[in-house]
Amino acid sequence: MRKVAFVGLFLAAASPVSGQAGTAAAGGGELVDRVVAVVGDTVLLLSDIQTELRRVESAGQLPAEGPAREQFAVGILESKVSDLMLVVAARRDGITVPEEQLTEQVDAQFRQLEQSFGSPAALDAAFVAEGITRDMYRQTLREQARDRQLVQAYLQGRLGNRARPVIDEEDIAAYFEARRGLAGERPATVSFQQVVVSAEPSAEARAAAVAEAEQVLRELSEGGDFEVLARRFSDDPGSAEHGGDLGWFRTGRMVPEFERAAFSLRPGQTSGLVESDFGFHIIRLDRSRGAERQARHILITPEVSEADIARARVRADSIATAVRGGANVLELAQSYNTDQDPPSADRYPVDRLMPQYVAPLNAAAVGDVVGPIELEDPNGTRFAIVKVSAKAPAGAFTLDDVRDQLRETLQEEAMMASLLEELREEVYVSVTM
Repeated sequence: MRKVAFVGLFLAAASPVSGQAGTAAAGGGELVDRVVAVVGDTVLLLSDIQTELRRVESAGQLPAEGPAREQFAVGILESKVSDLMLVVAARRDGITVPEEQLTEQVDAQFRQLEQSFGSPAALDAAFVAEGITRDMYRQTLREQARDRQLVQAYLQGRLGNRARPVIDEEDIAAYFEARRGLAGERPATVSFQQVVVSAEPSAEARAAAVAEAEQVLRELSEGGDFEVLARRFSDDPGSAEHGGDLGWFRTGRMVPEFERAAFSLRPGQTSGLVESDFGFHIIRLDRSRGAERQARHILITPEVSEADIARARVRADSIATAVRGGANVLELAQSYNTDQDPPSADRYPVDRLMPQYVAPLNAAAVGDVVGPIELEDPNGTRFAIVKVSAKAPAGAFTLDDVRDQLRETLQEEAMMASLLEELREEVYVSVTM
């Protein structure tokens, strides 16, 4: 009975007429905030549970009155306790998060919020309507970000090297059946192999680009402002207007040539000319933290003429003829494809294809060779020769579609459950029911 009464207190606080903790309860008393659980040296308050219940209710996800609603509230409590155990364990193990990293994340979140509300003033008005201040919300976001990163680092260290448990096919099938329909409808997909031919600049255009890039380097060496020069000279539309700023990135995010150069620099250093498929880069490393780097670049792209495009089109036509005659697509792709053009795609959603692909691939049958398809985007002009290897219409997901994902999910759930059991032996937990 005590558990039910406690749950009732949760739910009363979450109802639309209850307001904040401290408003009148059904019996005429006051709902006073109190400790509902202690995890290590951290307390979980009744108001923490109430806040989550109100959020779920406002989203229309709180079950109707009855046992399901009560169980939902208990589930929130248990989830909060589990989260706290992970945070406490991370702190116990000496894991920390750099304060500047948190500041950057929170600042980015506030910029997104201000954009979504239209202006900083509109966001502040929303805060006033909710009875909070910008600083209060900032602190909340900061604490949430810190806890997320603490847990992420802790789990990576604690679970990263564990052997994944074996999951029976029967368990996967049962998990699928219990959640059938929750994933929505499977989109139409297509599998294909492709050769992509890029229009390459002439030797004269490359020489002109090198000369321009070397002029920029000279201006930098003479004290020129990198950000000003990036806005003036860079051909990268995504970063030029921001002074060449690329933000933070890890390995695997940039083309190999750029990445090798960026990760070889020390903060404040500027590279020489770095050539990639995009052109000639001048890179300045601004900051580094662990495996991440923050850099700016100036990109000088050799100009591609109409004659260069015409030569690429002729080359693509000849490759398309060869593929229709039985030539190996993947072998040809090794010679022509760049990093941004994968040689193949397996069960790729049709609605995520580049627009130029959609109509010809929808009309093609399995085994057809399509193209050359002309592609025009910030990467330049390219021609794709595509061989369709499989197609699947939209429809309900089958077990075969999601078996691997479900196996991974069940493995992760089992590993997490095992870890939480271990932590209950390592971390003090007291729940007041």
